[in-house]
Amino acid sequence: MGPNGAGKSTLMKVMAGERRYDSGSVTLDGASLSQWDAGALARKRAVLPQSVVVAFPFLAAEIVALGLPQYFPRREGAALAERALIEVDMLRAREQVYDTLSGGERQRVQLARVLVQLWANGGSGYLLLDEPTASLDLPHQLATLRIARGHAAAGGGVLAVLHDLNLAVMAADEIVAMREGRVIARGVPAEIVTDDLIHALYGVKARVGAVPSGPFLLPQSIFS
Repeated sequence: MGPNGAGKSTLMKVMAGERRYDSGSVTLDGASLSQWDAGALARKRAVLPQSVVVAFPFLAAEIVALGLPQYFPRREGAALAERALIEVDMLRAREQVYDTLSGGERQRVQLARVLVQLWANGGSGYLLLDEPTASLDLPHQLATLRIARGHAAAGGGVLAVLHDLNLAVMAADEIVAMREGRVIARGVPAEIVTDDLIHALYGVKARVGAVPSGPFLLPQSIFS
């Protein structure tokens, strides 16, 4: 987490192998990222960017199917795509043209695509999610985090860029806080998310855990 321009998306692109870096090292399962070819990376990690431009009138189901490996059996692939669309609550739109969907719906279709990519390669691997909840309504924000937590619980890994601090604190095992291209804090949410950290990140004075005088809603209350 961190303010706009902190370097979160850039760091994720470096970790995904999509952007070169000038110094340091990046390893995946103990091996330098430079040793992984594109096919091996695609089998090991799936990336959900902030936005995806689609130049042709693909159907939602066809977008999801783009996550399948080449020569994957047709019937099994169709079953995985349907399962993923059900998982993200988009099965009703499977035959709808992608560009006619709302921003949040398109984001959920893209989430289904990355799920299919990992499921078709054994089901584990790493989900790299860049602001996956930004364009979603509250129920689907929570559903997306449940999917991410479920993937982690099944033995996979999840790295997510999140701007909603409540969602980050609720869902994450570990938070990495960034500002101006540097990590300024890292650790268990309950230990590092403090008034001082919020001020250091965003320049605002806030009280963590304080109850406002007016109506408020925390996503944690919906899970209880």
